[in-house]
Amino acid sequence: MVAALSLAGVAVAQDAPAVKSSSLSVKDKTFMKKAAKGGMMEVAMGNLAAQNGQSDDVKSFGKRMVTDHSKANDELKSIASQKGVTLPGKCPRLNGARTRPT
Repeated sequence: MVAALSLAGVAVAQDAPAVKSSSLSVKDKTFMKKAAKGGMMEVAMGNLAAQNGQSDDVKSFGKRMVTDHSKANDELKSIASQKGVTLPGKCPRLNGARTRPT
């Protein structure tokens, strides 16, 4: 769901005409920052699936998540830069996620 909202926000932002950063509301800036965090989480989870998945389908899906969300994240970074918005640079922690299969 976060991913869908993130991508929807990126698509909407791309269609909007270029405006000065001062025209963005606090809500818009907050949304962009949350979308960036969500996108980074999707990449991190995709990496976990690609590395630790038990089936080829899960590994393939993980790789696709990394590819798709990395692209969306790059687009969001570009838009944020044009609008003068600083996005978070680090991925939030994956609380409770196993990094190695047991």
